[in-house]
Amino acid sequence: MTSSRESFFAGLRSALVSGAEAGEAPRPDPFPTDDEVLARVTAIQKLIAEQAAELMDELAASAKAGGWVVHRAANIEEALGQVVDIARGLAVTSLVRSDHDVLSRLGVDGPLAADGIDVTKMAREDSEDPSSHRQAAIDAGLGLTGADYAIAETGSAVLAAGQGVSRIVSLVPPVHVAVVERGSVVPSLDELFTLLRQDYGEQDWASYVNIISGPSRSADIEYTLVTGVHGPGEVHLVLLDEGSA
Repeated sequence: MTSSRESFFAGLRSALVSGAEAGEAPRPDPFPTDDEVLARVTAIQKLIAEQAAELMDELAASAKAGGWVVHRAANIEEALGQVVDIARGLAVTSLVRSDHDVLSRLGVDGPLAADGIDVTKMAREDSEDPSSHRQAAIDAGLGLTGADYAIAETGSAVLAAGQGVSRIVSLVPPVHVAVVERGSVVPSLDELFTLLRQDYGEQDWASYVNIISGPSRSADIEYTLVTGVHGPGEVHLVLLDEGSA
């Protein structure tokens, strides 16, 4: 027996075909095949590789306009120094961080600990003791993450569940610092969603993606814009111009 979901999609396909037969301009197929998705992904990856420098520059400008404090780093050593300087400048005594590979390559734990900063590495909320992780994030002065992708057009960092990141790292502490690598910046949301579709088929990703486009903002009270109400009020983007390994 055909399910209601299958019936809905069958009706949608039929409507698209009928419109084309009636002389309307053909519409894009909303259900591309796996081969079509793969071809699109390959084209996007080629574009990202060829335009990596331009995309980083566009991201820097868009992010700054969106309220990020933007830092540029030519290599791993500079990026590490900037992360430590941000934490030192804010006089934080504890921070939580994601398990993104870029943070391991930076080697952030040792230098931060040497500055007297307690570092808690947090993955997804399905850890053995999620309550302790939540409390660590509440107590932390800073949340440090990498970024699975970034969007040049909107100045956004993209964090996907299932990649060694708990959403509370970027949402609960008053300050969020994200490290974005060259080669992970996509032009727009269109390219992002194509890549996420491919990633979803290849990895054990959970059901949410955080797209962060600046500090938390709210105008719920008397239409007055206030930052930091529903998330970090201060956000830093460290752009690592050295490509990922």
